[in-house]
Amino acid sequence: MPEFKPEPLVVPHVSGLLPEGERNRRVALTSFAGHREKKQLPTREIICYECGRKSHVPAAALSANCIHCHAHLNMANVDLRPSSTRCTVSTLGDITILSEAVLSHLKLVCRDLNVLGKGSGAVRCSRKMTVQGSFRQVGSFRVGELELCRGAVLRFETPVKLGSAVINGLVEGDIAAEGEVRIRRHGILRGECVAKRLIIESGGCHELLHAPRSAGRGSDASAV
Repeated sequence: MPEFKPEPLVVPHVSGLLPEGERNRRVALTSFAGHREKKQLPTREIICYECGRKSHVPAAALSANCIHCHAHLNMANVDLRPSSTRCTVSTLGDITILSEAVLSHLKLVCRDLNVLGKGSGAVRCSRKMTVQGSFRQVGSFRVGELELCRGAVLRFETPVKLGSAVINGLVEGDIAAEGEVRIRRHGILRGECVAKRLIIESGGCHELLHAPRSAGRGSDASAV
């Protein structure tokens, strides 16, 4: 006697007991469903702050792992408060030092950095640093764009390189910019400046603390 198997027999095709027209219709629907493309989620490009290589992640993600070096990447925005004990923060989002905060020994890696309070330490911004309070550079400093608001103070312990700068407060130290440096009406730059173009608006001030190494080599200075 043949062995009894209670499991139903599943075949990869539609039963031939159906009328031919209905069978063809179901086969067509099954084929369409199997080849239907999955809905693509919106993504954004990120640059790993550990290895520097690019990858794509879902736009709504708050964290991810780098597909190249497998480092865990934080993508959330971070606020540093007066009670903050975190000195080292790495994120692909933005960091804000709140107005009442006075923080030191910082090591910050982010997209945009907003300084409303007071801070000192090392900074690496892939996009922009905006200073409304005061900040002192201690360690490495890499910024794409720098904006110093009226009344703000920024001090550099060593010469720094950046993309471009708009100064409407006080900057002390030597800077080298790949693009334009603009000193606005209330801006003061005390130190050497090497830039593609230096613009000093009426009321702005550029003071050299020591003799320049090269008199304007590779720079175009103009007053507005």
